[in-house]
Amino acid sequence: MAADEIVDPAAAHSDRVRRFLLHIGVPVLGVVLVIAVIAGIGFHSYRTIRSGALGLTHDLLTSQQNYIAQEVGDYLAPASSGAVIARDMLEHGPETAVRKIFNAYGGSMLRHVPQIHSFYLADTEGHFSLIERDPNGKGLETTELTGEGAAAQFTHQFFDAQSKPLRTESNTAANYDPRTRPWYTGAMQSGQLFWTAPYLIAQTGQMIITASIAYQGLNGRKYIFAINLSMNELTNFLDSLKIGQSGHALIVDQDGHLLAGRRMADIAKAAGWDPSKMTIDPQTYPVLAGAFDAYRVEGYGPHTVRSRKRNFVTIAAALPATAQKWVLLLVAPESDFAGFAMVDGRQNLMFSLLIVLLAMLLGALLFRQGRRTDHVTRELERFQAVSGYESQVLQRVAAYPELFDPTDEALILTRSLAELASARRAAVWRIMHDGATLLCVDSYDSRHDAHSGGFELSRNDLTAFFDAVAHGDAISVDDAGNDPRTANFYRLFMRTFGSRGLFLAPVVGASGPVGVITLEDAPRVGLVPHFVTMMASVVAARFAAQHYSAVAAAADELANEPGPEEADHAFGDGFLVPPGSLDGAGAVPEGLFPAVAVMVITFSDMITSSHREPATVLALVEGLATQLQGVARQCGLYSIKMLGHRLVCVAGCSRTPDPGAAERMANAALAMREASLSILAKADLEPVFRMGIDVGPVFGGLLGQDPKVFNLWGDAVGMAEMMAQGAPDVGTIQVTEEVYLILRQRFLFRERGRFFVPQAGMTRTYVLAGRR
Repeated sequence: MAADEIVDPAAAHSDRVRRFLLHIGVPVLGVVLVIAVIAGIGFHSYRTIRSGALGLTHDLLTSQQNYIAQEVGDYLAPASSGAVIARDMLEHGPETAVRKIFNAYGGSMLRHVPQIHSFYLADTEGHFSLIERDPNGKGLETTELTGEGAAAQFTHQFFDAQSKPLRTESNTAANYDPRTRPWYTGAMQSGQLFWTAPYLIAQTGQMIITASIAYQGLNGRKYIFAINLSMNELTNFLDSLKIGQSGHALIVDQDGHLLAGRRMADIAKAAGWDPSKMTIDPQTYPVLAGAFDAYRVEGYGPHTVRSRKRNFVTIAAALPATAQKWVLLLVAPESDFAGFAMVDGRQNLMFSLLIVLLAMLLGALLFRQGRRTDHVTRELERFQAVSGYESQVLQRVAAYPELFDPTDEALILTRSLAELASARRAAVWRIMHDGATLLCVDSYDSRHDAHSGGFELSRNDLTAFFDAVAHGDAISVDDAGNDPRTANFYRLFMRTFGSRGLFLAPVVGASGPVGVITLEDAPRVGLVPHFVTMMASVVAARFAAQHYSAVAAAADELANEPGPEEADHAFGDGFLVPPGSLDGAGAVPEGLFPAVAVMVITFSDMITSSHREPATVLALVEGLATQLQGVARQCGLYSIKMLGHRLVCVAGCSRTPDPGAAERMANAALAMREASLSILAKADLEPVFRMGIDVGPVFGGLLGQDPKVFNLWGDAVGMAEMMAQGAPDVGTIQVTEEVYLILRQRFLFRERGRFFVPQAGMTRTYVLAGRR
């Protein structure tokens, strides 16, 4: 039965859905409904509270806006109304009293109005007067521009708080002309109260804005009266406001230049004391930049700005009593006003979670017992199903007629193991007599429904794996590539098939482990350990039967061997199978043969050592030659020739390439290896032999006279001998890349790497592992 036709009785349909709905679905649904209702109520409550909080926030910000607008109007009123009053006073005063009126009015205003910085008075003839606070004291300082051109200079007079003169100083005017200043030209051109753009005084760090107005004196001359207001006082006022917990206000013009607000000194310093560069930087102040952009797009009014995953409430409002159009921006985090809604929401959430936990506890009490009963029932059903299926498979294996026949491959064993454990591959391995070689008796691939075998692994490559098998305990590994015991086995045998998990079941004989069963990617192996143990016992019995059968066959062969006087030793030419004796070609061909398969087997000198009894050596060599001769005839080789401790086999010796020569030679190599291992093990000798195969052009022909001897020479013969001499381990078959390319679809190979071959350069070699 194919792997995709296997039906798992443990996965059969039952009333699990109904039990799930009864024991779990109903309580869980009740809890989910409770959670949904609580979540809906909480969300609605949060939305309602948040909406009310935002409405209240807008009302509060609107009130704050009106308050700030009133304060700004009051802040600018001394300039707007004071300039008009001063103009009327100066306009009707005699020329001799103008300066006295100017100083008296300015001094009084400077003493009582803190936001006023200074006063200017200039006329059309270039006269200029200034009154301001004494920067070094509490009095006043008056400045008079005297002289003309390069001789012009400023005369400074300093007064104390009681207007008593203190000192007088003078300094050059540096060609100062008030008629070129913006406050003069603007007022002269407009004919009404004129406001200049704010400008910075770097020496004092003051940002100044000037309100100027023109009038005509009694002498007919035009005068300009100007009041300078300090924006620093306005900045201090805005900084002192508390808007929410972390909100603030600022004043900008419609081009985005900062006039007053938080950290004005730092902004002015960063701008190099240039007011035109004092703009809102989106990188430094993203919220303020967003609020100003919202104003420019949507106009005055409340807006909502989101920055860095937080919501901010903003209001943009116009300010009165200014010639320039200024904009008041109020910015505050939404959480400052709606925070209580979030706290209330968290409290509701905590209460809701408490109710949910109680509901879940009640639900758990409802289905806990039923769930446990259902779990036990499912486990019993699964074990019963697995046990029933295991019994069926075991009956099928027991009913196999040739189960213990050593000549039968018994492929049902690996197939049954793969089916019952749902394994990707199941394989049976045998530890050879030398204890250093692991031979794959049969490997079943459940995905492709294919059997293969004959490949072998050496202890030199799998020391940790051999030690684990020799320990005699079952091993289960989820990732064979990362376990030191199975890493090399994964690399040599599993990686090309894509499997990861590995289960090892030792095959234990009378004297200890004689083999191992491997199951790859077997998720259900934990459910069938007894079946795997029984199959291991069957495999152990088969290995024992195969051993005794091989011993009996060897004894029969020795009993039927002819005596020394009866044996035909007419092997003067060295051929165990003469050239052409199997293909019936008659005359032996001569010349160049384009594609000949050549195999060389080299035996160690210890096999024919002179220290052994001659009769024993002759019997061993005779038995080995007879077995190899039979394999050569069975596989249809062209010739086989023994030269000392070397054996040379040839196939496909014809003038046209023989497509089946390489395959016949590979089959003969596997059979000869098994025969050699068996005979040497029976003689209690180490299997010290190596095999090499190559396919290529050779020359051949009959040499000498009476008798003529057939001989082959060429690259294929030399390369085959080189492959035998360089084989990695005893009993291995090393082949060239040409052989691999011909046979890779029908045989299994293991790559050895790249090697340098004299007169051939770099080439790859492979180890023939077995048939597919």
